[in-house]
Formats: sequence, structure tokens, C-alpha cells
Amino acid sequence: MLGVSKEASLPFLTSQIKHTNLRDELELKYKDRLKERLGYRRLVTYVPNKNLPVYNWFKYKEGFSRQLVFNLLRNWKIIPNEIILDPFAGCGTTLLACKELGYRGVGVDILPVAVFVARVKLEDWKDINALSNAVDSLMSTPFREPAGGFPDVKIVNLAFSAEVQREVLFFKEEILEKYEKPIQNFLMLGLLSILEKVSFTSKDGQFLRLIERKTPPVRDTLRQHLSSMLLDLRYRELSLSQVKRAKVEIYEGDARAMSLPSKYKGQIAAVITSPPYLNRYDYSRTYSLELCTLFVNKFDELREIRHSLLRSHIESRVEKDREIKLPALKEILDALAKKDLNNNRIPIMIEGYFEDMAMSIQSLTRYLKPGGRVALVVANARFEGEMVPTDLLLSELAAEAGLQTEEIWVTRYKGNSSQQMAKYGRVPVRESILFWRKSA
Repeated sequence: MLGVSKEASLPFLTSQIKHTNLRDELELKYKDRLKERLGYRRLVTYVPNKNLPVYNWFKYKEGFSRQLVFNLLRNWKIIPNEIILDPFAGCGTTLLACKELGYRGVGVDILPVAVFVARVKLEDWKDINALSNAVDSLMSTPFREPAGGFPDVKIVNLAFSAEVQREVLFFKEEILEKYEKPIQNFLMLGLLSILEKVSFTSKDGQFLRLIERKTPPVRDTLRQHLSSMLLDLRYRELSLSQVKRAKVEIYEGDARAMSLPSKYKGQIAAVITSPPYLNRYDYSRTYSLELCTLFVNKFDELREIRHSLLRSHIESRVEKDREIKLPALKEILDALAKKDLNNNRIPIMIEGYFEDMAMSIQSLTRYLKPGGRVALVVANARFEGEMVPTDLLLSELAAEAGLQTEEIWVTRYKGNSSQQMAKYGRVPVRESILFWRKSA
């Protein structure tokens, strides 16, 4: 078990809602393993990283904190030089934290922009003066009309004024044509990181929300951000010498069918990760500006990325040969089939999510060594009054993969949408850390 367990009278069981029996039975089955750890509520969010050098180079609200990784590794008493895996690596928080502490790490993510950001943050920068000279050179280059354009994707024209589009494309072309990697990647990360600031958008859950505002000049915003990145490498808490302690790697790939080098098979001491939540968020929409700037050339390619993602969003498709047997999940789907949903694809998304997570859990288990640990941050969901106990359903899938659920830390209780509360009342939704362990 992790830490000192305290018995907690948890304020929420599904039996408090008028559900049928199967979800109640799950709550009772895991009741003794549910522990309140509300002191971790901020640590399972990106917020503590916002002021951390290197970690804050790119805004990635879906991540968790460096401190969470530090705490887990300390609690587990895993010795340095062990290997830590993050199969939903995002922008690399787990890997960068491991590198600071001297743990080897490996990560996988399917979103190209996330993998790119993580690689730049994890780079061993050997010549900061060369980086500084490149920044000065780029910032002193006079504007010229760009030769290329953005993909024909509607959000681009809504998000950027014509002037901003030309400026962004100019800097993109300058960076790609005049600089060699890894300096090229450092500069490009700076450009990707300012796109939201110079746009009429705000990353807001499922969408890029359009807002009215005066956008700052691209050149000034880019200069400021690149200067801050340089300052991080030179002087701040996370210095160059600190991040060179251990070898870490990240691969673009699919957590549902990881294909890591054979050296990792059965050698992973622990997994620290957080998959996409079952919340309808579509990462290909949230990060569409970054994807359209560097990673896709036409809308069809953006759509291909959307349909490759773990099925936590409303455009999920039915996949053959992925059926799983979870009686409580069937209960949820049967209940939703009788309701007037605001989107009839919600059941497809829910079923697809757990099918994909079953594959992901089986995949990561193959890389764990005997006795290896897993910490997985996830949140429950509620659709048209029907609670989906994601934490417990995933723990059932973990058991089928050979993982034992040791504890479930409830880190906070999230509210419902105003529409749900008006119709069904206020029922808190758990956000939890699941602790699993592979048999020794």
C-alpha cells in the first residue's frame, strides 16, 4: 500500500443515486480501497507546472504536475536507474521529472504535437550560446511575404487575422529553411507555444473557444517567449546540468498497441500516466492550430489524427473485434439507450473508450516487471444523469490484465454542468489516482 491509509467516509457512492445494482456492487467491492487524498487535488492538474521552467514552455492543460511524479516515486521507494513508463506521455511531465531525479524513462503518445513538445523539453542542450545566437538571428530577420499557406481548415481563418497568418508562416519558413535541428526544433516550439496568445481563441475543454480581443504582435510575443525559454536553460531552477542526469526517450505511437524496443519488455518498474478522460474532449480540435501550423497539410490529415485518438470524444467510431465484457458498462449503456441524449453518439464513445482502455492496460502490463506498479490519474463522468464510475471500471479491466488494485485515491470531487444539475441535482464526480500492481 502507498503511504498511510486513513479510513474515510466518502461522500459519494452510486447507491446515493437511483441506479440499478451493478454499479452499486462495484462501489461496495472497492469501498475499502477508496481513500480520500484531497491534498492531491492540485497535483493531478497542470496548475503547479504553470510557473515551472521548461515544464511551462507549452500550455498543456490536460497534464498533471511534476510534484505528483516526485511524490509517487518517493512513496514507492523505487531506486534511481529504474525505468518509468508513461504510455499517455502528453508533453512529457513524467519523463522530465524522471530525468531530474535520475530515473530512466520512456513515453508514448499518439498526438504529434505532444511528442514534438516533449522531445524539445527533454533535449540535452549542449550549447546554449548557439541557441541564443539563433534566437537573435531569427528576431532580427526582416519580414518577407511567406511562400506557403495554412491548410484549408475553417478554424485557422477564424482564429488568426490575415496579418497574423502571414507573420506565423514567415517565421515558420525562416525556422525550417535556415536552422538545423535541434536548434530548429527549439525555435519552432517557441512559435507553436505562442499561437493561442496571438489568436482569437482560448483552449476551453472540448473546443477552441472564439473570443474577441486585440492580439499582440507575433514578433514581440515570439521574442519574449524564446527569451524566457533561454533564461530557463541558463539560470532557473531546472538548469541544464539537472536535466542531463538520466536517459529518457519518447516515441510517437499508440498506447493500445505499444511497440517499444525489446530492451523495455518486462523491465518497467512503474507506470505514471493519465489517459484522456471520458469527457468528449477532442485533442485534434483543442490543438488544431498547432497541428495545422506544422503537422498537417490538409483537412483530411487532421481528420485522420482525430480518428486515430483514443475514443474519448464524440466522433469516435465503432471498431470491430474490441468488445469487452463489463456488466456495469452494459448497465450504463442500456440506461442511456432509454434516454433522450443531446448527442446520440455518446454511447458509442463510452463503449469505445473502455474497449480502447482495455487494450492500453493489457499493452502496458506486458512491459511491467513482476511487482511493477501503476499510478493512473482519471476522472469519472456523468451523462444524462447516468454516472460512469470510470475508476472502478478500469480497475476491473486491470484485474483481467493481471493487475491488482491496491488503492484508489480520491483527489477531488468535480461538479456537474449546470444543465445536469438543473435536471438531476448536484452529484459529485470523483477524480482519482488508481494504484495497481503486477503480481510478483
